[in-house]
Amino acid sequence: MQYHSSYEKTAHLYDFFDQKANIGFFCRYASRFSEVLDVGSGTGRIVIPMAEKGTKVYCIEPSPAMRCQFKTKLREKGTYLENILLIGGDAGSFKLKRIFPAAFMSGVFDHLLDDAERLRVLNNISSHLRLGGILVFDVSFVSLKYCPLNQTGTFRIGSREYRRYVGGKLHTKKTKQITLVFEIYDSGKFVERIEEQGVVGVFDRKKILDLLHRSDFIVLNEYGDYDFTRYEEGNELLLIEARKTTA
Repeated sequence: MQYHSSYEKTAHLYDFFDQKANIGFFCRYASRFSEVLDVGSGTGRIVIPMAEKGTKVYCIEPSPAMRCQFKTKLREKGTYLENILLIGGDAGSFKLKRIFPAAFMSGVFDHLLDDAERLRVLNNISSHLRLGGILVFDVSFVSLKYCPLNQTGTFRIGSREYRRYVGGKLHTKKTKQITLVFEIYDSGKFVERIEEQGVVGVFDRKKILDLLHRSDFIVLNEYGDYDFTRYEEGNELLLIEARKTTA
């Protein structure tokens, strides 16, 4: 699986702007198990709270920059190091000599660019789940429409102000190129501008359900938000709980 990242230069800014209410959602599932697998763990924003609540988490993360931020947090936390194992690897090819009762992915599926890659990831995760194990993941539906660069957030720490801008344009018929721009100011004075490019996949709910079926998962629940609201057609967010059906 090819690694597609938009955060190698800006991993240290990632948590400033990721304010999704997804931590409680995934922690609620993780609390049911003594150990779980998390694929695409990023900076550890979700899995560290899981570990703090007593669940051992095996974390797969391909990005060196994201792993660096994750390790910095672990050094600061210290107490929970024994509950987290951070492993460099990508979703389609990592290999662990163990199986789990549950696996999670957040903010990952969007970065899988074609069906072959998506199936590799789903099948690889399935191979690390016991029979009846669950997979819980989120998907943001991407529009193919052109989106000019717009400011989407501001974050302040002391005299520093961080601004994020996001834009997007058609890359291929089934992918979209995303531009991320971060501007940094100190006491109102411009300091730095960082730009990164990434590519995300474009698909619909029907495609996801078909891929899950082809990789021997049965869908148990579909939600339209992290508060467990039921999914409705037209929602921009889809959260899926699926069960592995074959050994």
